[in-house]
Amino acid sequence: YKFARVFGIPQETTINQRFGIVIHQVLERFHGQQASGDAEAGGLDRLMALFAAAWRRAGFGESDDELQFREKAIEALRRYHAREVSSGSQPRWVERKFDFRIGPHHLRGRVDRVDELPSGGYELIDYKTGDPKPPRELESDVQLAIYRLAAREAWRLEGAAGSYWYVLADEKVAVGGSSDDLERVEGVVLEVGEGIMGQDFEPKPSPDICSWCDFRLICPASEA
Repeated sequence: YKFARVFGIPQETTINQRFGIVIHQVLERFHGQQASGDAEAGGLDRLMALFAAAWRRAGFGESDDELQFREKAIEALRRYHAREVSSGSQPRWVERKFDFRIGPHHLRGRVDRVDELPSGGYELIDYKTGDPKPPRELESDVQLAIYRLAAREAWRLEGAAGSYWYVLADEKVAVGGSSDDLERVEGVVLEVGEGIMGQDFEPKPSPDICSWCDFRLICPASEA
């Protein structure tokens, strides 16, 4: 955080990050017209055309790795579309921004997609292009807890559900809320916010993280 946000040292975007950005952009554009009420905007051909255009704009080439990513994406988007058609849900907003306060700190962000459910209510969806996390790791999930709190505080949507959609794995995982969501989120935000304001950036080196960190060559704590 200190190197990237305080010092502003640029980071090189990895192929995995570029790939994730493309998938997010494609789904944002695909559902954007649906959310605006265009009933004809949900076809598979249109989804594939959006992907082809985004792939070209991102500057991907013909290397083995890039072609493998491309094939994975095409197959994943076909499965995604089939699941979409059968779900009956309607995207109400895409990339919806939120801004609310916890204590002295402002939380700003955006939710990839907000669905209006056939049974009533809303679902907050975050797309992932990595591997699904096991349920035990999601028990203390903070990201969707923040989203649920944001939906309530910023948009006045009570009781919204939350899910991670692992696009490549074709797996959608619901992450339920709990009675201590507010207390848990407040605790995390206050702790992290106070650390940032106090310039408390104590490193926590580890071989697993330091081996791929962009700043390993200049960090005195790197486990090289």
